[in-house]
Amino acid sequence: MTTAIAAKATVAAPPNQQYWDLGLKCFQKGDSSSRAIQTIWASMMPPASLPVVAQIVGALYADKYWNQTKFDTNLLAADLQASLGINPSDCQKAASSAFSRWFGLLVRANMSSNGSIPNSDPVTASPDVVVNGKNSLTVDQLIRNWNTYTYDPTPNLKNYTYGRAQSVNIQTPITQPVLRMFYSDAGFNPPPASWVKMFTYNDSADTAPLVTQNLATTLNPGDRAANGLDENQAFAFNPPGSGHYCLITVVGTEFFTNDPSTIAGNWDTNEWIHYNGAAGWHNVDVANSTNAYLKFYNQDGVSERFSFEVHTSNLPAGSKISLQCDDKALLHPIQLQSVTSDKSNQVFTTTTMVPPHHTGTLKVQMSTAEGHPIPKGSSVQVRMVWHLPPDHPNHAQAVGRLREQGLAINNDQPARIHMGEYTFIGAC
Repeated sequence: MTTAIAAKATVAAPPNQQYWDLGLKCFQKGDSSSRAIQTIWASMMPPASLPVVAQIVGALYADKYWNQTKFDTNLLAADLQASLGINPSDCQKAASSAFSRWFGLLVRANMSSNGSIPNSDPVTASPDVVVNGKNSLTVDQLIRNWNTYTYDPTPNLKNYTYGRAQSVNIQTPITQPVLRMFYSDAGFNPPPASWVKMFTYNDSADTAPLVTQNLATTLNPGDRAANGLDENQAFAFNPPGSGHYCLITVVGTEFFTNDPSTIAGNWDTNEWIHYNGAAGWHNVDVANSTNAYLKFYNQDGVSERFSFEVHTSNLPAGSKISLQCDDKALLHPIQLQSVTSDKSNQVFTTTTMVPPHHTGTLKVQMSTAEGHPIPKGSSVQVRMVWHLPPDHPNHAQAVGRLREQGLAINNDQPARIHMGEYTFIGAC
């Protein structure tokens, strides 16, 4: 008689899993980050890996290293050096490497987002902000359609609204994934104080748990998740009018609280958007008419120079575009009047100085030569760009950001920082 013995398949643990498990035990016991660094380091076979220690501690003790707008590489480097007595330059290199990727729940800034930090522009085209009008969606539908934009808000209606996120790079379970959602008037650089908090569909909560496709509330490495455990766990987006809006989603975990409420100022708001991998914005909407209004903010206590750029795509020849803001507080009124688009893809620009702590409204007009709304397949994107001369207090930070994004810029060159964009797509 022949006995068949089935070979049991084994799945190899990911690299360094034992060190992640040890780091999690330290976190759960309430050990300090310094104690966790020493414990993980001591457990490693020579040669121990400083970058791996930095990744684990940076991810699990994220709240300690978050400085309101980004992760503080200097603070992590100082912890590594003080805990291990290692060369400061090596510690700085390990910390910078650790915070160049997102560890935890990732909300995509745009369809190309892969967890690299800072987020690449555009940062306001997140596919993980989902609005589905009067129809609810299941978590299974939200995850099956992961790479699909679903954004169909209906005025004067409680719209079913969702957020998505995926566990990336971190090699531990996430047991407390939580979602918050906000909206603001359509436009650029809105301070968090102007955001309107959204509530779940039965108006009972300002947070909702994220669950997996199998409705599990614990997210394992690589899991994709969304809110919507039941219909009442969807958020209700109930816009007060028929205008355009920005929607914002913010995700937190037991490792990373992710509270935007204390952010203020042009630089900090923009930095938070670019360096926070657990937040998403959606500034794309259908142009059902020939007019739209966009709010713009100068959050700082001094006048700042901003450009407004119009980028057209696939517009019919003869289409007309204009930007206008006659606000008397502006040094130069915004008057980009009735520019005729003679090519399908063009860029038009106007520049002005915006006074301190100023909120303005930009009127956008866009139509075909016949005066109709722009057609399906075409788009008009309006961008706000901040101009920082070399003597600007934020110039050095701006140069550093642009270099991180792969752009070549000298220290004595003016810097241009994108403050956001709003895209109108044709529907007719």
